[in-house]
Formats: sequence, structure tokens, C-alpha cells
Amino acid sequence: MSLSLTGFRSCRPVTVARSLSHESAFAFIAAAAIFAAVLWLPVVLRDPDTLWHITTGGWILAHHAVPALDTFSYTAAGKPWMAHEWLSEVILALAYGWASWNGLMILTAASAACAIGLVAFYVRRHARADIAVMLVLLAVACGGPSLLSRPHVIALPLVALWTIGLVAARARGRAPSLTFLPVMTLWANLHGGFLLGLVLAAAMGTEALFDPACVRRDVVRNWGIFIGGAVVAAAITPMGIDTLLFPFRLMSMQNLYQIQEWKPTDFSQLSGVTVSILVALYLGLTGTLRLPRFRVLLVAGLVFSTMQHVRNVQLFGILVPLLIADSLGQVGPLRVSPKFRLPEWAPTWIVGVAAVLSLAFRIGLPLDRIDEGGYASAALASVPADLRAKPVLNEYGFGGLLIFEGVKPFIDGRADLYGDAFMETYLSIVHSKGDLLDGVLCRYGVEWTMFGPNTVVPALMDRTPGWHRIYSDKVAVIHVRDDQSSRPVCPAPAS
Repeated sequence: MSLSLTGFRSCRPVTVARSLSHESAFAFIAAAAIFAAVLWLPVVLRDPDTLWHITTGGWILAHHAVPALDTFSYTAAGKPWMAHEWLSEVILALAYGWASWNGLMILTAASAACAIGLVAFYVRRHARADIAVMLVLLAVACGGPSLLSRPHVIALPLVALWTIGLVAARARGRAPSLTFLPVMTLWANLHGGFLLGLVLAAAMGTEALFDPACVRRDVVRNWGIFIGGAVVAAAITPMGIDTLLFPFRLMSMQNLYQIQEWKPTDFSQLSGVTVSILVALYLGLTGTLRLPRFRVLLVAGLVFSTMQHVRNVQLFGILVPLLIADSLGQVGPLRVSPKFRLPEWAPTWIVGVAAVLSLAFRIGLPLDRIDEGGYASAALASVPADLRAKPVLNEYGFGGLLIFEGVKPFIDGRADLYGDAFMETYLSIVHSKGDLLDGVLCRYGVEWTMFGPNTVVPALMDRTPGWHRIYSDKVAVIHVRDDQSSRPVCPAPAS
């Protein structure tokens, strides 16, 4: 089979004859191994936001429409809300409806396997086997902590596919085909991270613009048409043009960075992303890795974004191997001859059979959720049914469970819905401002509270007159109002 390849510095493709059998086998082994492993990772189900995503998907399937107003909380009921990840939520709801928690595990494993398989195929095509293995392992190490049953993981295969399309087009010395644009439309309906795809397209176009081997007029025309088409493709969603504006509104929230996934990455401990950055530095400083200047700037930008937010670590692991793979093809052949060598077919069959068996066991064995993190079923079960229908003051992480169980929360993981002012009120409560807690309890007519035992609120509630604790375990503490027959009279605000 002939592949049309080119160096970074040329817009004239070079034809190289090469078989794809090694790339396909390598990609299959990587994907199957990841699939088999993720099926048994309990961390996949630990994010409480998964629960409200499932509920939203169920609502969409039941009403055959995407919600435009909030119907799940009582504090923001009727407020405009953009379910921008609606397609992922439908997929999550279908997976849960098919096989409950097992369905979510299988969906997450399949998404991760597809993404890693695409990365493995591309890097193996351009680099020798040992380097390809290193890049895939670093991608897995970076993505592992964020491997959750949530929309961003469902969209990961599209992140890899879009990036491969861009860098492959640059290698061919041309802009991507317009037939590639549906990938952006699908991505925009799955997850708000599609904005990164537009940024990458603009970056690749700019790199081509400054390539002396390219005709600038052709670059401006061809890449301009593609990038413009990508912007239009991203707006083909139920929200239309608001889809393009949503990421900017979200990132402008001042209190967004109090949420765990938006906090800066912790480099005080050795982690997958730390090792990845150190390896990249080593390759660059030793001259093993030689990138064009603009590609270096792009990788540096990804490093910076990874430092800014924990949520970007996984993207770093997917994108950087694809951006540097072409350059790593310049590294010389491996000069090690192992004494023992398996038949070429053996790894593929071994890993493939392991993946099939793992899937069979995953489907056949029931998966019981244990109470941890934002999942506190035992605590919620202690609340009488009539009390669940009354206003609750809950911890941010319990909002997903409450929505999932049909309880309207005070707050949940939809920070964009609640806004900065409301988030500031909530954060003030959990930061030991007892006077504000009393005001919120009265203003919203709160009849019960649900917080983790390691937060300050349970201790404050223990000291609040008119309240008592009815349940406590290592996951959640429940307080209820002593007299629920009448709503308390709030003191008039100071003039």
C-alpha cells in the first residue's frame, strides 16, 4: 500500500511504500488491552456528575427534545439551561438502560479503547515500535485519572480522530477535506471541548501559512475555507450559535476554578503527566526530537493548559503523541535483538481473547455500587419519602445523586446554570460562614441537609438550634429540622 507522506517543512508530498499490517496489529493490541483493563476499573463510576448526565439523557429520550430550562433543581427551576452535551447524555442513558452500571463501564472502556487505538495506529505508522509503545503508555498514564463515565471520555475518539486528520493533512501539504467536517459536528454535540478542535485547526493552518514551502495564497484560501467550515459545523447543534459562545461564558466564571477538575494540576507528586513532560524535555534537549518552531509553540501551549487545569491532562496525553509522531520517525532503528520472540500472531490473539473474556465476565457479573464520594445511597435511603420532596441544602458533589433519585437539589455539577453569585454563596457556606448558613436555611426554607462528614457544615448544623442529626456514615451526614410543620420566619434584612 502506498502512503502519501511529507516532512513538516514541505508542501510537496513524498510517496513511500509501506504495509499497514504492523500499525493495525499494534493499534488492536493497544485498544484491546485498554478495553479489557478499563472494564474493571472502579474509578470509572466515581464521578457524581455521571448520575445527572444519565438523568438528563433519560429526560431527552422521554420528551424527544433537548431541555432549554432547568427542571431538576429547585433553586434554579425555570432558569435557561443549555444541555450542551446532550448527545453524550443520551448515549449514557442508553448504556445505563441496557446494562445498568455494567453498561456504563462497557461504554467507557470502548471509548477509551477507540481513542488509544487511534493514537497507537498513528504513532506506530511514524515511529519505531519501542517509541510507539512509550507514547501510548504515556497517553494512558495521563488519561487514567480522568477516565470517568462522562461526556469528555465519550468524545475522546473524536479528539484523536480530528487531530490525526489535521496533522495528516499538514503532512500531505494540504488542508483537510471538507468531508471531514462532520467529525466536528459530532464532537460539538457530545462535549464542549470541541473548541479545542477549532483552536487546533487554526494552529495547523497558521503553521502552514509560515511554511516557506507552501504558497501562502493557497494556504489562506484552503485552510480558511476549512476552518470556516469547522466553525459552521460546530454550530450544527440544538443550541445553534450559542454552542460556540458557551465555552467562553463558562470559562469566564470566577468561581469555576474552585471546582476540582478546573484547579491547577499538582506537580508536587510524580504522575503520568509529570513523566510525560520530563520525557518530552529529555527528547528535546538531547536533540532526539526536532519539531518545527510553530509545533514547539503548540506543544508548549498544551503544557501550559495542562498546568492550568487538571481536566486538560487527559487531552495532553492524547494530543502530544500525535503532534510529535512525524518527527519521531526520524529516530534511528532499534539495535536490540531479543533472544526470545513470540510469533507475530501471538500478542494479537492473546490480548484479543483477554478482551473478549473480560467483556463476557463484565456482562455476566452484576456490579453493585458501593457508597463513596458523591454516591451515598444509604444516607439518602434514611430520608423519609415525604421529606425528600422538601427543600434540601446539599453538598455540591451530592447533587448528581439527588437528581438521579428524583430529588431536587440545592446545587449540583452544572456550575454554568447556577452562575457566579450563587456559587459564591455556596462556597461561603462550606467555608465556615455560619451566619450565611442560617440565612440560606431560612431563605430557601431548607428542611434537611446532606453533606460529607469531612466538610464543616455537619459540625455547624450540630450547633444550630432547631436541627438534629438523623444519619451519619463515612460518606454523608443528614440533618433535619426539628419542627417541619411550618416554614420558619426569616428575620428582616438589615437596612
